[in-house]
Amino acid sequence: MAPTVSAVLDASSRPTVLDGGLGTALEARGLDLDHDLWSAALLRDRPEILAEVHAAFAAAGARVLTTASYQISPLGLARAGLSPAAGRALITDSVAVAREAAAGAALIAGSVGPYGAALGDGSEYTGAYRLTAAEFAAFHRPRIAALVDSGVDVLALETQPSLPEIHVLAELVDAHAVPAWLTVTLSADGTHLPDGTPLSTVAEAVAGTPLIRGLGVNCVRPSLVAPALAALGRATDLPLVAYPNSGETYDAATMTWRTGTATPAAWPVQTWTRLGARLIGGCCRTTPDDIAVLARRLRASSPD
Repeated sequence: MAPTVSAVLDASSRPTVLDGGLGTALEARGLDLDHDLWSAALLRDRPEILAEVHAAFAAAGARVLTTASYQISPLGLARAGLSPAAGRALITDSVAVAREAAAGAALIAGSVGPYGAALGDGSEYTGAYRLTAAEFAAFHRPRIAALVDSGVDVLALETQPSLPEIHVLAELVDAHAVPAWLTVTLSADGTHLPDGTPLSTVAEAVAGTPLIRGLGVNCVRPSLVAPALAALGRATDLPLVAYPNSGETYDAATMTWRTGTATPAAWPVQTWTRLGARLIGGCCRTTPDDIAVLARRLRASSPD
């Protein structure tokens, strides 16, 4: 049975297991995701394969499944030659496919990626782009509205590198009745956004948004999780969120992952939970097998 949203987004609750790298699991099945819509292209071409991967994460112990909507944006749709209406249909399908695969065992988180992801140049890890608040809102508003209308349980505002973009996302979330978590990427010290903003400032920026009910990091090296959680824990009482990548580094020039792994078998999850992490999963380069290991470790470390 799926947990309730209120239990998952509760700082006093036991940790909840999130899913892992959707794209990684798809590529492991021999699928080519070199497309402007990434894994979302499968919503149109091979939805049954996408459903199988969602189901594999649920079977591994994930109690939250994330939709394949991360890259469905005005830029991605335009490059793929699709209309906004077609994009909205894809978002609706992303929720339906995940919901069916969950089979009542997991909540559905609607993925909202940053503007930088649509650029395809690794900007989600650098924050090296500048838009006005109106431009950010025009980029994010249609996807958030479509995810909410399609019935997601929670919004996952993920891989965010930029404080101005976070401000706009907080305003957009506040216009809907669906709770959200916000996760960011990090600079090399683990306590700042890539744009240089201290994590304490991020916590302050979302403090006035009641519907943002979780705060943390994703798609960062596992070694950066603890310093980030410690910094956030000093600035907020919200439940914290952590879903790092495997420890490899993304090279935007070659569009490949390089060097270093730190699988969930070696992650210091007890430290993360002690620092306040209540939603823990994996991001790029983590598989259903990795999530199964993580789920076992979290069960073993949590009191009944």
